[in-house]
Amino acid sequence: MPLFDLNPKESPEELYGRGRELDELVRLIKAKRWVAVLGARMVGKTSLIKAANPRLEDAGFKTVYVNLWGAKRTQGLLNALARGLNSAKGLLERIRDALGRVEGVSVGPGGVSISISKRPMTTTWDLLAAVGREGGNCVIELDEVQELAVISGHLLKLLANFFNTYRNVVFVFTGSVFGLMKTLLEPGPSSPLYGRSPARVYLHPFGKEEATNFLKRGFREYEVKVEENLIREAVERLDGVPGWLTLYGNNVAVRRLGHKDALEGTVSEGLRIVKDELEHYLEGRDRIGHLAALKVAATTARWSEIKGAVEVRKGSTVNDATIYNTLESLKAAMLVDEAKGVYRVNDPMLRTLLLTSGLT
Repeated sequence: MPLFDLNPKESPEELYGRGRELDELVRLIKAKRWVAVLGARMVGKTSLIKAANPRLEDAGFKTVYVNLWGAKRTQGLLNALARGLNSAKGLLERIRDALGRVEGVSVGPGGVSISISKRPMTTTWDLLAAVGREGGNCVIELDEVQELAVISGHLLKLLANFFNTYRNVVFVFTGSVFGLMKTLLEPGPSSPLYGRSPARVYLHPFGKEEATNFLKRGFREYEVKVEENLIREAVERLDGVPGWLTLYGNNVAVRRLGHKDALEGTVSEGLRIVKDELEHYLEGRDRIGHLAALKVAATTARWSEIKGAVEVRKGSTVNDATIYNTLESLKAAMLVDEAKGVYRVNDPMLRTLLLTSGLT
């Protein structure tokens, strides 16, 4: 797969600049450690876990990738699991008979399908238990696990029981570090997963040199020449985020747009994506407070400046605990970084959106 292909990478050879993280992920899984892959959106979490799968399969693991985006409740989890199993052909054939005995699950020529269950969490357990009993060594990759926050209590109990029962199955989680993911990473004494938190693998944006080399290599694959100063401008504008660099490279090398149109097209598409994702994040949260904090942090700000901006926007005094909780949520969602008391929105597209869109 070319470097500028817009789909997630699916083999180690296709993955750029993540050799250390890939080795660590594979090592931990081989050691039967559950793992959380952490990083901001568009930084390459999905590509990392998918690129690990061929190496894991060579080591005797079956792999199941489960995309949880939009899967709010247990029925959504079940449907996502079914899609994942339908893509894991070798594993599906191995557990087909066991799945056929699970209430609410049917297996036909088209693969696994899920009916509406009166006891969806029981069906989830039975489905996963079939994998645990019959599937041998398996990796189940739950991408965007924070989507299941509504059912976190039940899910944590299920995961704890699974941890105790089926040591041949390793779970890998990705997602923002708040809600369910935070509980997975930092389980308290009352958590079913206390003492069993997953190991962590972090992904960060590329540095300037690595981002520059990424673009140069991608352009060489297409035999496209781009001037050094234009590459530097793209790297500066896109802040080393692999997903945005890939989109820019695709616009130039595949769509054959000029540099200016390619860069502006990347920003335009990026703004649409991050706006949708920001709205998704703001659902059920204090929209006014979070947006006010984000807007002032788009140009960097200290605590007092953020508190002042939130109070101005709300037209009233806001206590410190509210500001603290807002900032912790933004940091956990990897929308904001903090260094030496200074807060900054870390994604270049989100910064542009906050500074230019008039979001309210």
